[in-house]
Amino acid sequence: MWDTHTVQAIPGLVVTLVTLGLTLLASAAMAEERTNGFFDVYAGLAVLPESDVPDWTFADVLPTLGARAGISFNDTWAVALRTWYFQSDAKEEQTSASDLAVLGLSLELLGRWQLDRRWATYAFLGPAMAVTTLDRQRRNSRTEDDARSVAPGASAGVGVDAHLVGRLSAFSEVHGSLFYPSFHFPDRTITPRLLNFNWLVGLRMGF
Repeated sequence: MWDTHTVQAIPGLVVTLVTLGLTLLASAAMAEERTNGFFDVYAGLAVLPESDVPDWTFADVLPTLGARAGISFNDTWAVALRTWYFQSDAKEEQTSASDLAVLGLSLELLGRWQLDRRWATYAFLGPAMAVTTLDRQRRNSRTEDDARSVAPGASAGVGVDAHLVGRLSAFSEVHGSLFYPSFHFPDRTITPRLLNFNWLVGLRMGF
């Protein structure tokens, strides 16, 4: 479930994304020439399956947002740097509800194949890194333990984009990532599997 802070932040995120979208649309109408790079903004829903650590569960569906910038080598291949963020309620049998926050970063090789003048499909794959925070509140206590982790991983996905006007396109994609962060608490160390799938929509601006 979404926590109170996340719900309160959603209107601000929507306004920010709409403002960015309108700015991109205005800029896109000024040029039609071939582009060498691109910048994406996107938002969507993330699913975080249950951990492989016994007794741990996460929120079923949660909001996520992010951005990506890339440089094209040619009409097919590009390299891109992506960042994304989500926050989830984490629950363990021996603790009260806890907060898990994940900031993901990935360097991806992207292949794009034009279907016609408007539509194209693409796929991407690359190494990734997650900066993760887990705040764990002990059951029947106000004591809170927190731990930070920086863990390597992988990122991959597929998508489709449609040219709108000028240098502006819209896209939809499925993105997945896998990390094994290590959280050190006073009583033990845990290493959950963070496998998440994101269903995303966004805007792409060429430059």
